[in-house]
Amino acid sequence: MIAPPCLGAQIAMMSPSKNKARILIVDDVSENIRLLMEILKEKYATIPATSGTDGLNKARRTPQPDLILLDIRMPDMDGYEVCRQLKKDTDTRDIPIIFITAVSETHDDAKAFSLGAADYIAKPFNPAIVKARVKNQIQLQSAIAELKELYKRALDSNPITGLPGNNSIREALEQALTAKENKFVIYADLDNFKAYNDKYGFARGDEIIHFTADLLKESLALGGHPKETFLGHVGGDDFVLLIPQGGTDEVVNFIIKNFDQRIVNFYSAEDAAAKSITATDRMGEQCTFPLMGISLGAVNLPWSNYSHYLEVNDACSQVKKKAKEISGSSFFLDRRKKEEEE
Repeated sequence: MIAPPCLGAQIAMMSPSKNKARILIVDDVSENIRLLMEILKEKYATIPATSGTDGLNKARRTPQPDLILLDIRMPDMDGYEVCRQLKKDTDTRDIPIIFITAVSETHDDAKAFSLGAADYIAKPFNPAIVKARVKNQIQLQSAIAELKELYKRALDSNPITGLPGNNSIREALEQALTAKENKFVIYADLDNFKAYNDKYGFARGDEIIHFTADLLKESLALGGHPKETFLGHVGGDDFVLLIPQGGTDEVVNFIIKNFDQRIVNFYSAEDAAAKSITATDRMGEQCTFPLMGISLGAVNLPWSNYSHYLEVNDACSQVKKKAKEISGSSFFLDRRKKEEEE
């Protein structure tokens, strides 16, 4: 008969899952760790730590735990001191901590809360209570993280369209580069927008910006995978789209076709019929300008093997210029590979 593995081996064999919230369990009694891991294993990835020092080290590793279950009574460093050190460290202070206490220690809950603990669980463990309190904290942290992200985006968003601004665009591109995602970056810019503003005024110009933003949003819904796309507003009449490979032609054709069909509705009947307007150019001269068009310049991230956001930014500027050199609404895709340029 084969003997079962020892408790330490059982703990070591339970590795965290990438798809589950990570729970760090800090307790010097292995049986307590085993019980908590057994209770939580179905929905969470559990990480054991058998001392306060071990718990501190594992809490500071990447990826960090989403929640810490922390025993109070430990020989090398008690839970209060572990909590105190975690809360004074800017890298770990936001990790919620649930203290594990014996029934005789529940009178110390005020001290635990004063140190920054989120909750406590009493021994012996009631599985239903453990699951409920862990679930509450994980949901709370998820809600807080979502609110922080929304607040950050609100601070960065463009005041006219509400779309993510430059910081969010940079983060989206950096994330795509790091993950080596097979995506296109499309830089969208309007042609003859200044002439329209000069003749019709800035309020009408803002209507064009709103129309363009809505059209670009509409185009990203075509593929049925909105979570894989991104739309940002650089400012003025400049936008950035990030879309998966495979749907580029459909998106681009939709944008150009619908922009050209709908843009005439923003002109007077006379200008729409003439397909042009008279306005002052940058030199102060009266000139005739065609109706607005949209220029789309695209770069393929994996083709060019970009390693930095600024490289993508420079490439987008170049392809946008190429697209604007083409008369009317247009699309230009840079098919060069980075290796060919070096």
